[in-house]
This record gives sequence, C-alpha cells and structure tokens, in this order.
Amino acid sequence: MTLTSALRIATNSLSNTSRQVSTISQNISGVGNPDYVRREAQLSPGANGFQTVQVVRRVDQSLVEALGIASSKQSQQKVVVDYFSRLSAMMGGDDLQYSPSALLGALKDGVDLAAASPADPSALSALVERARDLATYLNSSYSQVLTLRREADQAVDGSVAKVNELLAQIKTVNDEIVQGSRTGATIFDALDKRDMLVAQLSEEIGISVRVRADNDIAIYTNSGLTLFDKVPRAVEFAPTTSYGPATAGNAVYVDGVPATGADAGLAISGGRLAGYIEARDSVLPQQQARLDELARGLIEVFAETDQTGGGKPPLAGLFTWSGGPALPASGTLEPGIALSIAVNAAVDLFQGGDPTLLRDGGISGDPDYVENTAGSASYTDRLLAFSDLMSQSRPFDAAAALTTDGGLDSFADMFVGAFEQARQDASDRLDYRTELKARLSDSLRLETGPNLDYEMSQLLEVERAYQASAKLIAAVDELIATLLAAV
Repeated sequence: MTLTSALRIATNSLSNTSRQVSTISQNISGVGNPDYVRREAQLSPGANGFQTVQVVRRVDQSLVEALGIASSKQSQQKVVVDYFSRLSAMMGGDDLQYSPSALLGALKDGVDLAAASPADPSALSALVERARDLATYLNSSYSQVLTLRREADQAVDGSVAKVNELLAQIKTVNDEIVQGSRTGATIFDALDKRDMLVAQLSEEIGISVRVRADNDIAIYTNSGLTLFDKVPRAVEFAPTTSYGPATAGNAVYVDGVPATGADAGLAISGGRLAGYIEARDSVLPQQQARLDELARGLIEVFAETDQTGGGKPPLAGLFTWSGGPALPASGTLEPGIALSIAVNAAVDLFQGGDPTLLRDGGISGDPDYVENTAGSASYTDRLLAFSDLMSQSRPFDAAAALTTDGGLDSFADMFVGAFEQARQDASDRLDYRTELKARLSDSLRLETGPNLDYEMSQLLEVERAYQASAKLIAAVDELIATLLAAV
C-alpha cells in the first residue's frame, strides 16, 4: 500500500466518522421524543479499501401498523366509556341512588305505606311525592340523553374537521417526501413528521396505509374508502342542531360515499369519530328506548279502569303524559313519552288536586272510574292492587333490548343490570386496548426509538475508529516527513 493510498483511506475513515458522529448526535437529541425514529449510519465496503456510509431510518412497518390499529381502537373505546360514565352519573354513580330500580323501589314502598294507612292524607301525599321524584328523573334523564346526543353530533363535526385538517397537512409533507426521494435529498425529518400526522389521523378514524414508490403513501379507511391518494379526499358531515325523541343524526361521507349509518356498505370503525357515532346512534338511543318503556309501563300500571263494566277505555291515573288521558299502546315503544310523563294534577295537592283519589279512583273526573263508591277512609283494595300490578307480567317493546315480557319492577332491575354490565364490558375493553397500545408503543420505541445508553456506546466505538484513523494519518505524516528529509 502506498503512502498516498493509506492517507486516502485514513481521510475517508475520518469523513465516515464525522457522518457517524453527526447521526449519533441526532439520535441523542431525539431521545424522549416519541415521534423521532432512530437513524443508523451503516458502513459498507467499497473499492480499494474505501468504505461508504449510508444513513438509514430504523422503521418497523409491521409494528407501526399494529400500533396504529391499537391506537385507533383505544380512541374509539375511550369515547364510548366516557358516555357510559356520563350516563352512570345520572343514576347516582356507583351507588345508583337515582337509578330507575331505586326510584321505583321507593315508589313501591310509598304504595305499601299508603295501603297500610289509607286514611292518612300524609301517606297518600308522600306517595304522590315519590311518584313525582320518578317522573322528574325520567324527564331530566331523557332531556340529558338528548343533550348528550347533540354533543356527540357536534363532536362528530369536530372530528371530521380534524380529519380534513390532518389530510391537508399530510399532503404537504408527502409532496416534500416524494420530491426529496426523487432528487436524493435528506427526508428523514419529513418522514418522522408524516408518521406523526398519520398516527394522529389513526386516533380520529380507523385507517390503513400503503407505501408506494418514492416513499409516497395512500391512506384508506379500514373499511376500504380512499382518504388520501396524491390529494386528500373530502370527508363531509352535516351536523344536526337539535335532537328530539325521533331525531336520527346524519351520516359521515368519505369522497361522497356514506361511511356511517344504515346505508354505509363500508362503515368505518376505530378512532374517535367511530366512538362518537356509536354513542350517538347506539348507546344513547338505547337509553332513550329504555326510559320510554319504563315511563310507558308506569302510566299503564297506575291507570284506572271503568268500574261499571260499560266498556270505557282505561285512562291515565297517577301518571299521565302528553297524549293523556288516553293510554299509550301496550307493549309498543312511544318515543319521547319519558320526556312528558308527569304526576296527574288531579292527585297533586300542590296543583290543587286531591291525593285521596289514589285510594278511591275517579282521577279522570268520571264517576264510572270510582272504585271506593262507599267513600270508606279505610279502603285499601286499589292501593294493594297497585303493588301487585308493579310485579305483574306485561309486554315490553323489543327496542329496549331487555325483555318483551315481565313485571315493571323486574324491567327496572334489568334496566340497571344491563346498563352496568354494558358499562363494565366497555371499561374492560378499554383497559385491554390501553394495555395493548402501551405494549406496542414500548416495543416500537425499543425497536426504532433512540436509546441514550446505546447511542453513547456507539459514540465510544466511533471515537476509537477516529483514534485509529488519526494514528494512521500521524504515521503517514511521519513517514512522509522522513522521506522528505531523506530526499
């Protein structure tokens, strides 16, 4: 080997060392940044003893995709659990002191107390007050559920706006990456930024990503709708300003194709957007149906009937509604009845009513509906019948997804039991998905993220290589000096 060759090799080694140090320094600065992907300066043998350095980005695409899916599902479940928690708060939280079963139990106790003291006006008034508590709960809960549906609808609108914003940002960065790939420019920082934006997008909507030539990407919903291909596709949604008992929220459209709702052949799943849709169109409407069926059952149980056998229809008694004094159809969901159920003014002392009509009948004002025709203060038959009717089997609409046949008290128990089970199941799924996301995130960080200890050890190795090159240059310099001195 000539002195010139040795000098060139040593100079090449110093140049490579400089690039390695620069790469390691970048990695050290990226420690603690979850969006930074480790760079690695790889040495490759070249001609005449020279080496070349190629800097590569340590990406594990399979882990990235798995983390994106886990993050998307966790975001959706987190939204659903939040809405279950808000519904639970309406029932008094973990104590369930304001739950339908607790309030119905209090009403039944009031009936039993009044039956034990039918001549006591205060016992009858207490029964009316407990009925008012239950009616107020149904009114308030139903109104809050409608408010939650409107808020979920607004959240859908916000999520759609976020998706469109992220797609626009991805286009800007993606164009930079494609152009840089074609010209040979350094694009590592741009790739990190695009990965960060794609990760944020996966939290809003479930996606799949396909990498193409020149590091270009195409993004699809996990159901197959195109979100980004060279340019962003429009994600559209028309929010609903107010929600009533029968209001159905609008669908989300991706590139003109419905992505949610009954007409969605390729319905999206995953991400906050799907979570808000699930809450708005499934979790909350089911709560509406159950409140409505409970209210309808109450009106039916406490109705009064024609005592003369004349065939007059049953009429609203202790409880009435916007369609009263007629009763709602038995076993059929009446949307919004929980919003209008109220204690009948005829038995409400505060509205000028007479609570003793609960004992005697004739709440409608028609004497044909009076049971206690003798006006006996100790008459208990009607009050005792109410207690039995609360447990008597009756039809319920399948829309409530509880039972189609059972007592009102068992329906209320199922209401609470099914809700708590659904809430616990949702919470368990969130715990699982959170744990899965954390493990995948840790795995990805270990696989592709910079580690300070490792980077420092690499820096020591590069330093030894630098010292060897420096010694070689010093030796060559000494030889050249000796040669010149000899000449």
